[in-house]
Amino acid sequence: MTNLKEQPVGTLKITCPEVTATYFMPTFLHGFTTQFPRIAVELIATNRHLDVIRERVDFASRVGTTTGQDLIVRRVSSIKRVLVAAPAYLAAGSPLQEPTDLLDRRCLVHDAQPEWVFSSDDTPIVLRPPPAATSDSMGFLLQSCIAGGGVALLPAYVCQPSVAVGRLVELLPGWEIPPYEMMLIFPNLKNQSKAQAAFRDYVNTFDFSAFAVGR
Repeated sequence: MTNLKEQPVGTLKITCPEVTATYFMPTFLHGFTTQFPRIAVELIATNRHLDVIRERVDFASRVGTTTGQDLIVRRVSSIKRVLVAAPAYLAAGSPLQEPTDLLDRRCLVHDAQPEWVFSSDDTPIVLRPPPAATSDSMGFLLQSCIAGGGVALLPAYVCQPSVAVGRLVELLPGWEIPPYEMMLIFPNLKNQSKAQAAFRDYVNTFDFSAFAVGR
């Protein structure tokens, strides 16, 4: 290990959506702070897009495209999404065979993703399922789905543990669902601190493949 006196020192202010903070950041940041014990992390979990420059944020993790004259945007990983429901909910209705069957189901919808897109043989089907519930919280949608509240379209890394133990069932596996992109955003600074440089290097070497394929 590098001599502690030679290691970068400081505090990094990082923001990300609550789902990322809950299901990804604990392990990710533990690895970082273990490697760099003299760097402290201030994590702001919010679904609002904070002004990175005004709020003096060092790094922001976001989903989807982001632009800004004073920002550097780096694509980190594709995020696989999975359509799921609880066995008890599925047992109470007819089998789900086509995406259009969702129009007659109780759907749990993230308010930033009102359209669900499915494709087979390069033919896309775009649906706006009538929501039984909407929320900006993936955690709420996950727990509502496990409780039998309906069908949800969730990031694979969030719902796959529940699928693995039978609490949720993956639906329409023969249909492709476009992933969305995780981006890392940071200010375009001429002189970055050693702590900022260490975090960027850590991100560059981290294996994000679990996002693309699920767990």
